[in-house]
Amino acid sequence: MKGKKLLMGLFAGCLLWSGAALAVDFSQYSTEELAKMRGTLREASPEEREAFRQEWQKRMREMSPEERQRYAGPPANAPRDGKGYKYGQGRGKGKGHGRGCRR
Repeated sequence: MKGKKLLMGLFAGCLLWSGAALAVDFSQYSTEELAKMRGTLREASPEEREAFRQEWQKRMREMSPEERQRYAGPPANAPRDGKGYKYGQGRGKGKGHGRGCRR
């Protein structure tokens, strides 16, 4: 029984490690190429999206104010279906629309 649990744990660890190892290295792309990719990574793995986000934020910090202005805001190629940029998933504890307790 212990051997089986150990084997399953090692297998799960290898899967997690291989997923991180297969993530794309976005540092090899130009800023223009990254800008065109914004809004297109919905079908990418969480690891790929996180790697992209980290590289994009790093680039934004290094840009001049003029460059930052050029690339700021939602990407032009992002889907406009209400998912993603500036739209939550409704899981927070916001104020709501007054449908709760009334005083």
